[in-house]
Amino acid sequence: MKPFTTFIFLCTLCLPLFPQEIAARPRNVTKTIKQVCAHTAHKDLCVSTLAADPSSQQANQTGLALVALRVASTNASDITEHIKVSVTDMSLEPAVQQGLSDCMDNYVDAAEQLDDSVAALLAGAYHDLSTWVNVAIADANSCESSIKGLKTGMSKKNVLFQQLCENALAITKAVAGK
Repeated sequence: MKPFTTFIFLCTLCLPLFPQEIAARPRNVTKTIKQVCAHTAHKDLCVSTLAADPSSQQANQTGLALVALRVASTNASDITEHIKVSVTDMSLEPAVQQGLSDCMDNYVDAAEQLDDSVAALLAGAYHDLSTWVNVAIADANSCESSIKGLKTGMSKKNVLFQQLCENALAITKAVAGK
């Protein structure tokens, strides 16, 4: 084997030896992403979600706030779709189906609130934006109350959604404080 080919071959053999944390680190973390995520309670989640979005690479703080709101809104929509599929499972107990149905209503509302928040950010209406993001967080809390004590698998989704919203709110507060 040629030396370069041998080197590449050995590197591919050694790749599994690297810790997963190193391999999982976001690669496209800009200075602006680090700055806005420093204001958030869930920094690792903030960095990973913003760095994963290609539009974040050239974005200013307002652009990153838009990305954070969009990620939270997309997450709410994804949860709604997951619930739509889950609620049709006829083997579920009626209480679980009702809890999931309530959650679906909550997440439809949360997605709408976050979409309104995007418009508020673009208009510089930070108070409205804060109100709507907090309503979206309250929607996730209402969902959690609807399924309390039930085995639905929704609790982790609720927590992630709340963290995404909290990050978006913190970023927009930082933008408003400019």
